[in-house]
Amino acid sequence: MKKTNINYPYPVLSASNEDYINSSFDIELPVNPYVEGDLAKIEICYSLKSQGIQELIENDKARVTVYLESVEAEYRKIFYFPKSSTSLALDINKNNLSKKLQIKGYIIANTKISPFKLQEHNPDLFGSVPFSINKGDIIAIADGYTIPLENFDPLVDRPSIFSIRKQTENQNEEISVDMLTRDKITILLNEDTFTKYQILYQASDVRSLLASMFAVPVLVDALSYIKNADPEKIEELQELKWYQVVKAKIKELNLDLRKEDSMTKIANIILPHVFKTNIESFTDVFKALLPSGGDE
Repeated sequence: MKKTNINYPYPVLSASNEDYINSSFDIELPVNPYVEGDLAKIEICYSLKSQGIQELIENDKARVTVYLESVEAEYRKIFYFPKSSTSLALDINKNNLSKKLQIKGYIIANTKISPFKLQEHNPDLFGSVPFSINKGDIIAIADGYTIPLENFDPLVDRPSIFSIRKQTENQNEEISVDMLTRDKITILLNEDTFTKYQILYQASDVRSLLASMFAVPVLVDALSYIKNADPEKIEELQELKWYQVVKAKIKELNLDLRKEDSMTKIANIILPHVFKTNIESFTDVFKALLPSGGDE
């Protein structure tokens, strides 16, 4: 993630400097952004380790914000987190975005703060010098994200079916699936796996391949569950959006799960573009890894 090299005349909490001690401010995308209809759905969370800044937020002296920018589409906008929440759900018209979306997190002063002196300020750098900051001044900066929007991603293209989230409970399981309690089939990754997934997701060359690794086997599981579930369990699925989408697709394609032995075959019929894109992505990555001709 890109670091900022801007120097401020007062302490700013950032991973790129040492202005604060034992403190941090980060933003995270617990679910990869996806498109649903005409809307780009983006969920953003933040974590803050600084009692002094936390008190400023609670006393309405500071606000947590995210800045979204899609340069090619000339889209730029600031959104504010509710004071009592560390998560923010955004719906943005997809026509306002193009090629890539940059997401940056900030904490800004909501009023003039004087003196601006927190216990977390690094005494080796600032001693006991008090500062004064004005409304709108930046108090903290989080490393941001750049989301590619050009390449096909089956998880993005099928937002009503899939969602990838970080597992918050059992960290011993690398991956688990919840298809019974949410509108989306939720793929839960433990913290280590989820972090690696987010890093790889930034690479457009492997993005669709990576997504397919999760989408296809999970869809096969879902189809198998539907095929083998008794009427009572099917009744429980009726209100879930992912089931409604899959059921409609099965009807549209005139498929009968009870007459089919292979749910992988059905998944291939439902999502043929996923397999095709998967092969193309793998071929591109494989070619990139091959040495240039003539070397022995």
